[in-house]
Amino acid sequence: MHVLVLFTYNYSLTTWNDSGTFYKEIESYERLSKKNINFTFLTFSENEPHLDYLKKHKIKVLPIYKYMKKSKFKIINYLKSFFIPFYLKDKLGEVDVIKQNQLLGSWIAITFKIILKKPLFIRTGYDMYEFSIKENKNRFTQFLYKLLTSVSVKFADFYTASSLSDINFLEKNFNIKKNFIQHRPNWVREINSTEFNERIPNKIIVIGRLEVQKNLSYLIQSFSNSNYEIDLVGEGSLYNELSETALENNVKVNFLGKLENENILNLLKTYKYYISSSTFEGNPKSTLEALSAGCIVFLSDISNHKELVRHGKNGFIFKLTESDFINFFENIINDFDLNKISDSAQKQVLENNSIEKMVNLEFNDLNKLKI
Repeated sequence: MHVLVLFTYNYSLTTWNDSGTFYKEIESYERLSKKNINFTFLTFSENEPHLDYLKKHKIKVLPIYKYMKKSKFKIINYLKSFFIPFYLKDKLGEVDVIKQNQLLGSWIAITFKIILKKPLFIRTGYDMYEFSIKENKNRFTQFLYKLLTSVSVKFADFYTASSLSDINFLEKNFNIKKNFIQHRPNWVREINSTEFNERIPNKIIVIGRLEVQKNLSYLIQSFSNSNYEIDLVGEGSLYNELSETALENNVKVNFLGKLENENILNLLKTYKYYISSSTFEGNPKSTLEALSAGCIVFLSDISNHKELVRHGKNGFIFKLTESDFINFFENIINDFDLNKISDSAQKQVLENNSIEKMVNLEFNDLNKLKI
């Protein structure tokens, strides 16, 4: 089987490489290639890294801007993107399934579907239209994302979302047949974790972009004048503001910056506590990895988080209106059997989100679509 994979608009292997996630992102494709599936990646770049490595795994790469000149102007590149299928269709060979990775760029996948007459598989890790509402994007942007979602659902032969909350949102806001959208959460690898009692006692790990969505000011202020340190993995526009917040509240925050995914996994297993104070999420990979590492996770009271954790069973949920979070936090760690919670976290996430399970599901999904 030959699957054409279209990257998210303006994303490339270089994007994965620069973000430290290349080997993680590629792992499921490597496993699928062992099941006799060949892939062609259509990426938004001129030159890409790791091409020899990918070739060994039966993955071909077509960097779009190697074949089409990239303009200095975003609007020109956007308009030219509608013609990508016509430029590249003769370079693909026989295609069995077209897969769009995330919704942004799906107009290109839809055009490929029409001219190649092949089934279209759209995978979303978060809902762009819902995010645009929660991020207070302007009305025109929200309208465009809503239109893109509506058209994509109409043309897709198979559509997946990573969270049940996203599926509920789509079914509520679009004319979608029940059970058309399938639930395919993000996957995690099993982590050989450190014994819980041997982990760092007074440090908390937080992973996320330094942006408003992650609500990190609330978290830092919650540990004002405490004995806890916060190790914060990620980069973003709020670095200076968060540094000042930490200083004003006498909280030691160690800004670790952007790390390779492998380094993050090695870090996670040395921490007892992981916290996410996000105001909205998709199916957060870092939280899944924290559960897999056996961290005690404290997650904000949003629907996507509550899909991952049952309070008091495999983690804890807190309200963002909680005015005395540190008291809540310390009561939890003093009153619960944390070893038991840690074991339950690892067991449940590996039952629901193991890479083996997700790869087998995708293999079956692709085979059902093959004409």
